[in-house]
Amino acid sequence: MTFSRLLTEHASATLAGLKSASLISLKNIDEEISHTISSLEEKGVSFLLLKNKSGMDLLLVYRAKLLFKAINDKEARTCLSSFGYKGSLIDHLNHLRERFLYEDFPHEIGFFLNYPTSDVKGFIKHKGKNYKRSLMWKVYGNEEEALSLFNRFEKCRKVYISCYEKGFDIQKLCVRA
Repeated sequence: MTFSRLLTEHASATLAGLKSASLISLKNIDEEISHTISSLEEKGVSFLLLKNKSGMDLLLVYRAKLLFKAINDKEARTCLSSFGYKGSLIDHLNHLRERFLYEDFPHEIGFFLNYPTSDVKGFIKHKGKNYKRSLMWKVYGNEEEALSLFNRFEKCRKVYISCYEKGFDIQKLCVRA
């Protein structure tokens, strides 16, 4: 699968500006990927390599303005500070990358991925168990609100995949910030 296809499938809501960040797992970043990254950065999409393990890269695809807003929500900020996050957006991203060195998957990443605060806090508190529903994330709070958000992300994904399959270039699918 090409990098553009991976972005279309797993980061369409971020490319569309509906979501602050998405995660993509891929084998080693190469020249084709570097070119695509450069062209999307011109449209306000940024990339951060969070982890490299056994030849697999975990890449955070994000929109800085949306991400700044997501992590500065009062409840998110309070919870993130309990995990040692402080300072600027870059400080938060660097700390997230550091957390991946010591934990397989730091659960507070849900705040970065625009998941509802109550669901991220619930996941942390219940260690991924006792959830109400499983969507793109596990739901602990308002199911109706979570389902509505999930449906927005899923509709965007389907539209982007359809456009990509019709030959639209990933750069054209990406909304300028």
